[in-house]
Amino acid sequence: MSYRVLKGEVLRGDVMRSETSRWALCLLALLLWITALGTVQAASAARENVAILVRSLGYGAGIHHFKNFVLRGRNDDYEGAKKAFDAALDSLKQLENSPEITVEERPAVAVIKAMVDAYDSGLERVISLRGKGWRLDDVDRSVTVDDAEAIAALAQLREKWPWSDLEQIKYQLGYGKGIHNFKNYLLRQDERYHTLALENFLVVESLIVNQFTNSHLDSGQRTALEQVGRVCQSYRNYLSLIQRFHAQQRPVRQIDLAVKINDGPALEGLAVLTR
Repeated sequence: MSYRVLKGEVLRGDVMRSETSRWALCLLALLLWITALGTVQAASAARENVAILVRSLGYGAGIHHFKNFVLRGRNDDYEGAKKAFDAALDSLKQLENSPEITVEERPAVAVIKAMVDAYDSGLERVISLRGKGWRLDDVDRSVTVDDAEAIAALAQLREKWPWSDLEQIKYQLGYGKGIHNFKNYLLRQDERYHTLALENFLVVESLIVNQFTNSHLDSGQRTALEQVGRVCQSYRNYLSLIQRFHAQQRPVRQIDLAVKINDGPALEGLAVLTR
């Protein structure tokens, strides 16, 4: 074999090795990209499930319906609570299987699940006790769930991600916050709930002002925010009325009728803003 032929073979071998290396690098880059994409998608899925959990437990959903069912015994509130609790349990199942939930966070998921199960089973007890003619505050005491650990657990799950003003508004109105504390104050005459609810409503109003000041809103969004703000302000204003009624030892049913608020505009406004 001549030197010229041998040199050609060597050159072709170098080219082939070079091409093989380039393909290997491309394949490695593709695998790294797919891995990174999967991580991002998993993180987004976990965050979305936490957001769904906040919505399904919160304003116009699970605990809100539960408290209204205790107060009013309407079938719509029973069905609304059951549906919302099912959605919450589905989100919790997704979080249990999520690689983005750390070992330290997994007990928080379990605590929230136990809380949802307790409220869910409490719905049937409310039916039984109301059927026996129990007073509303006694019914409430019989189905009371200690929320402290679950409220802290939900805060723990949220703390790893940033949240928009709209998401914070939903959170501040929801489980363990504004409307929940408002209903507990109505039922239990505990001034601690008055203080907490007032703080939550003031935070919501501050977030709404921030949106009006710093965001470019169209007319529909401005109207939606105004609707949420008006309903939130109504709840805040009624806290002092509840306080006065408690001082007069009015029955819970009478107080509830006096401070009943139409949530429709605020829930509609939140839906518009979410879309």
